[in-house]
Amino acid sequence: MRQLNSYNISNYVPILSEKKKIGWIHKSRSKLIRQKNESSSNIHFKQILDYSRKLKSLKRPEFCPVFNYDSLNPKFQFHPKEKFCDGKLFQIERNNLSSFGFPAYGVHCNVWSKYKNSTIIHFARRSKQLKSFPSFFDNPIAGGQPCGISIIDNLYKEAREEAGLSVSDLRYAKKSKTVHYIHNYKKKLNSSILFIYHLEKKDDLQFINQDGEVEKFISVEINKIYEILEKKILKPNSIIPILDFFILKESDFIPKKVMLEIKKITKTYD
Repeated sequence: MRQLNSYNISNYVPILSEKKKIGWIHKSRSKLIRQKNESSSNIHFKQILDYSRKLKSLKRPEFCPVFNYDSLNPKFQFHPKEKFCDGKLFQIERNNLSSFGFPAYGVHCNVWSKYKNSTIIHFARRSKQLKSFPSFFDNPIAGGQPCGISIIDNLYKEAREEAGLSVSDLRYAKKSKTVHYIHNYKKKLNSSILFIYHLEKKDDLQFINQDGEVEKFISVEINKIYEILEKKILKPNSIIPILDFFILKESDFIPKKVMLEIKKITKTYD
């Protein structure tokens, strides 16, 4: 499993918009885009757009925005209730973002609850039919941020599709941090930004998957989370909202021994 925030761009060519390096493409793939005798120092984003139109599309493609910001230092500030595409340079199919090192945005909502003297973290077990991370543990609510809707509306959409939750069920969800991380994977550069939310699960809240991407929902006591990390069955970026929750609540009800174990494991979570 790859490290979440470890990357090397020495074998990548920048994709330019004016003087900004809005993306990165591996040198071995850049040859498919260049014209003969063309300089190898960089590629203009319009060449990427021309090339991406030739790629095989999904049956139901989801389009995401690319902003006029450096990929390694992406646009970070957004109003959660405003349309996410405003100010975009262009849009591209979501499944092509990492191929060109364009920043990918998404929402992740960690769900927790109190049971007697224990704190419970709730997970979704991903379907074994999924191409990426089949059967891994994931946050119950998570998904990429497409064009056309706000961050908060995307949170509502993902909550409905993945967990069968209504807008009313999300009324207690609290926005936390926005986190950026970067890693290389299979000649791709993943520059990803997560909008993190936390939701306390009430007794009457029931999870029911609607889109077939979740096999089942699992509840784990907080002092057992390190066992999931040791087995490396947690989808890598899902650890970020969990750690954010630990940091927020550490002084409240997380045993110091558990925190020490988790910090030790996450240092080698690769």
